Amino acid sequence: MRLDQDRIQAILKAEHSYYGWHDIPIRKDTRWHPGTGDFIATQITPAMDVLDIGCGNGSFLLEHHTSLHAGIGIDYDPDNLHLAEEAKRSQGIRNVEFRLLDFPREVAQLQPESFDVVFSLRGPIGDSSPAIQAALHLLRPAGLLFSEEIGELHQHEVTEIFKDKPHLDPTIPVVKQIKAAMQRNGVDVRLEADLFTKWIYPDVYAWLEYQCNIWAWLKLALPQPDDPRIGQFAERNTTDTGEIETTHHIVWVAGVKKQ
Repeated sequence: MRLDQDRIQAILKAEHSYYGWHDIPIRKDTRWHPGTGDFIATQITPAMDVLDIGCGNGSFLLEHHTSLHAGIGIDYDPDNLHLAEEAKRSQGIRNVEFRLLDFPREVAQLQPESFDVVFSLRGPIGDSSPAIQAALHLLRPAGLLFSEEIGELHQHEVTEIFKDKPHLDPTIPVVKQIKAAMQRNGVDVRLEADLFTKWIYPDVYAWLEYQCNIWAWLKLALPQPDDPRIGQFAERNTTDTGEIETTHHIVWVAGVKKQ
């Protein structure tokens, strides 16, 4: 496959950031894939206090602020909180606040047993016992804990080509690892799910722009313009319509704090 080296070089030289990919025209085949935010919103009532760990730009709490009593979003990245505060001010929302806080190391800055729902979307809860215990410390009795994490098959098309070793499924799937960790730490697990989505990019250049934002956010070195793996990736993953298709895999594990 012949690639436009000038376009590739321009993409690789551009500035990249985590939120930079939001402007890339990506089509998502989300059939049979419920939205995470929409699902969490079904568990929240106007009397509840909600904590979003790793809130990013604060989109969930801001979008659903009328469905809850009060919400706090925490994140360790001041750039993310700047975006959240700007959006909050522009919308005039008063029952949501954002704090710069490194979870779970600085969990003492939050009041114990002060939340009805604690959740993390690709954030620091996962299968970490200290993080799960810190989250439970903040939950009221019978409070709800929800964790979304990247699954083992997420972007396996990229991993197979751009990692030195072939991508192998772990012995224990991610959803089982998180479930076991939650159960060990006092969570009555009520939900476990693997969710797959196909993301379709207009062409290899749109995919590369997206991927550079992710690599930059992960602090990984970008490939060189003449890296043959870019062409290999395009050859393997280009559809009959000339689009690029990849797999996105997330897992949900959620439960109730045991009393």
